[in-house]
Amino acid sequence: MKRRDFISVAAAALMPTRVFSQAPSPMRRIAILDPGDRGVRADRWRVFESRLQELGYVEGRNLAIDWRFADGVDARLPQLAQKVLAAEPEVVLALTTPAVQALMRLTERTPIVMTGTADPVAARLVASLARPGGNVTGVSVQLVDVAKKRFDLMRELLPRATRFGLLAPATNTGVQIVIKQLQAAVQGQGLELRLVDAADSQGVARAFEGLAAAPLDALLVSQVMIQHLSQVVDLAARYRIPAGYVDMEFLDAGGLLVFGPDRDGPYRHAADYVHRILQGANPAEMPVIQPTEFLLGINLRTARTLGIRVPNSILLRANRVVE
Repeated sequence: MKRRDFISVAAAALMPTRVFSQAPSPMRRIAILDPGDRGVRADRWRVFESRLQELGYVEGRNLAIDWRFADGVDARLPQLAQKVLAAEPEVVLALTTPAVQALMRLTERTPIVMTGTADPVAARLVASLARPGGNVTGVSVQLVDVAKKRFDLMRELLPRATRFGLLAPATNTGVQIVIKQLQAAVQGQGLELRLVDAADSQGVARAFEGLAAAPLDALLVSQVMIQHLSQVVDLAARYRIPAGYVDMEFLDAGGLLVFGPDRDGPYRHAADYVHRILQGANPAEMPVIQPTEFLLGINLRTARTLGIRVPNSILLRANRVVE
């Protein structure tokens, strides 16, 4: 190599290198409207965020999430819905029927992904499961069907029971749909099924105290009562009332029987729908997802305490048994 050529090459090597970096990903904006507090569903929100990360979204890097929690007070949902929409998110994930309805009263344009709803067609959240037709879609956890199956399991567990109650806030529109359909299902069977109103921790305490004057053979506990999980399980044990629940957290806390959809699935599906909408999908044309996996759990320790013999027909079907 000639000396002149060598000097030219060396000089070029010493020159600053131009760095060609990719343009940063645009910051996408979503919002969460949860009627509970974040701690109650912390594990589920981790599932949701984990799925979003799998899809390429990381909060603080290319995703901004406006978290809004009503702390178990549904009356706060309308005000929180206003704050959510004021921030102009690209899509909102709403839990339970009242949260979705609070948003729907304010917008027909912002896409809403739902989960934790009882019967979205009966509640007029969507026109149909196959073709929602508006700005709402997502996951229906079939709470009416789940409640009916849980009721049948409690009757199988307690064949002599005739007086049942559903512990839930009476003002919750999803609960109103569930109790109406449950009462229609048991009509003419010589069974009593009544709503036991409980909207907050004081209401839960009053509800159990009231059972002394109007006793029940068994209690069904609404999914929305997860906000008061420990209190409900403790009072059911104190008053020796067999109770059936939706979420496995109740089983771990000492609840007698649990039947409900897989805990994590709806949150993964919700993340998938949020992603699809951010990519341009139209919620009006996105079918409502229904869970396909349901879990049955039984707590034999609690059953023994209550003097209940669990039939093999339940044990053989149980996904989880607490000894």
